[in-house]
Amino acid sequence: MEIKQVDQTFVLYDNHQEIGKLTFVPHNEQVIDANHTFIIPEYRGQDLGLRLVEALTDYARHEHLQVLPSCPYVAKVFSAEEHYHDIWYQGE
Repeated sequence: MEIKQVDQTFVLYDNHQEIGKLTFVPHNEQVIDANHTFIIPEYRGQDLGLRLVEALTDYARHEHLQVLPSCPYVAKVFSAEEHYHDIWYQGE
């Protein structure tokens, strides 16, 4: 499986087939809004959404950005794992 960034989307592929994605949009100059995560049904339950969140957080850290997790899945992951708190944007 492979994850590629295509514009403001991290796309997860299995043998060149798109099986999931996580999208984000700018919130302001220092914050991106993770607004949607999707894994096709036959691939669910394998923590593949978590792999997409990891790709997003690696990108955010590299670019010195914070993440507003408006997607319920991303918010759940951020709440459960303390190592995301350094980039978790919770408002002004």
